[in-house]
This record gives sequence, C-alpha cells and structure tokens, in this order.
Amino acid sequence: MVRLSRSSRNFIVLGLIIILCLIVITVSFREAGLIKKIKAKTVDFFRPVQEKFSSFVRPLIKFINSIKDYINLGEKYQKLLEENSLLRREYVDNINLRIENDSLRKLLDIKLRKDYETIAARVIGFYESGWQSEIILNVGSSEGVREGMCVINEDGLIGIVIQTGSNSSNVRLINDPQIAVGARILSSRQTGIIKGDQDKKIILNYIPVEEQVFKGDIVVTSEYSNLPADILIGRISRVTENPGSLYKVIEVEPFTDFRRIEYVMVVKE
Repeated sequence: MVRLSRSSRNFIVLGLIIILCLIVITVSFREAGLIKKIKAKTVDFFRPVQEKFSSFVRPLIKFINSIKDYINLGEKYQKLLEENSLLRREYVDNINLRIENDSLRKLLDIKLRKDYETIAARVIGFYESGWQSEIILNVGSSEGVREGMCVINEDGLIGIVIQTGSNSSNVRLINDPQIAVGARILSSRQTGIIKGDQDKKIILNYIPVEEQVFKGDIVVTSEYSNLPADILIGRISRVTENPGSLYKVIEVEPFTDFRRIEYVMVVKE
C-alpha cells in the first residue's frame, strides 16, 4: 500500500477545504435567490389583501389624524389667544405709561412756569349728583394736603380740597353748586365769582349789564379769591341778560373734562 507523504496530505486537505467553501458559497447564492423568489410571491399573494386593508384603514387614519389636528388646533388657538392677550396687556401698559408720562410732564411744566409748590396726585374716585361734584385723590394730610388748597391740572383749575384724611382727600369741583371762586375776565379785567349749578354748568356772577362781555373770552382766577391768581378756569360760552337784573348771566365752559381727569396737582400756595 502506497503511503502519502505529509506534504501530499496537506495539499489534499487544503483542496477539500477549498471545494467545501465553493459548495457553501454556491448553495448560499441559490438559497438567496430562492428566498427572493419566495418573498416576491408572498408580496404578490398578499397585495390584494393589503390594498383592501389600506383602503379600509386610510379613512380611519385620516379621521384620527384630523382629530389630532383639531386637538392641536385648539391648543394652538388657545396659545394664540394667550399671546394676543399678553400683547394687548403690554400695549395697554405702554399706552398708559405714555399717557401717565405725558400728563406728569404737562403738570410739571405748569409747576415750572407758575413756580407753584405742588403735590402730585392721582384721581381714585369720582362722585356726582344734582348737588355735588367731587373727586377723591390718593394723597392726604401725610403728604401735606390741607383743606382750602386748590387743585389744578394741565388745563387749569379743577376744584378745592374740602376734606382730608391721612392718605386721601376730597376735592369739590368748580361745577359744584356749593363752590364759589373769585374770577376775572382776562380781556376786560372785570371780576366776579364763579359758581356751579344743578345742571353742572359754571356761571360767572356779578358782572354788570353795562359791561361788554364776548363769547370766547377767557376766565381765570382773580387775586380776590383765596387761590393763586391767573389760573385758567374756562372760556365764556354764552352771555344773556335777565330783564330787571343788574348783572349779566354768563356761562363758562371749563377747559377741563372732569370725567377724564387722571392726574392733578394740589397747590400748596
């Protein structure tokens, strides 16, 4: 019996290993092709089922997505409302701040021009009836406010302090029937007294009938009142005469809209 050398046996083993590898590779490629064919057949087989299932499920998915979108839309809408509300608040705050600054600058300008010693105040209340017209300020005796002090704003005379608390005060407006303030017609220098009436009109009394008074004349405080002189009061809007009366009936339209007052100055004199 022929005995193979050791080197020959090694060559034979190597050859067998190579042949085995080729067989494995070939089978693998064949199986891969087979698997692909099986997959293709499976897809073809289940295609009608998938189409039916898809046609059935698609509207349901759209409906579910529309519900999600609706829910998200509600959240977005609510978020937009909140953002809009925040923007409105910021806008209002900015407008209020600008109005406040403008009002305070005007009041400060009065103080500088007239050299009044004043106390800045904010209106926190308003009361009006047939016999009363009053506002309430957020300053009182602790800030130096006293009864009898006059109250002004950038348009002129507002009223007179009639009552004070520690941190608030009541002001009687110049259209109140209970008020009486010495006044002067700026053009003619004639003096009289202004009073309010139940219709909230301001009447300039004690101007003789022989005096010439014209509509549009300016009325200011006079030195004969207990207030600083030459504070603007208003403009004459109507002049009439009562038969047998020694004095004209003169209506004065105030420069100030009392219902829109926000910031004022209390004149310490």
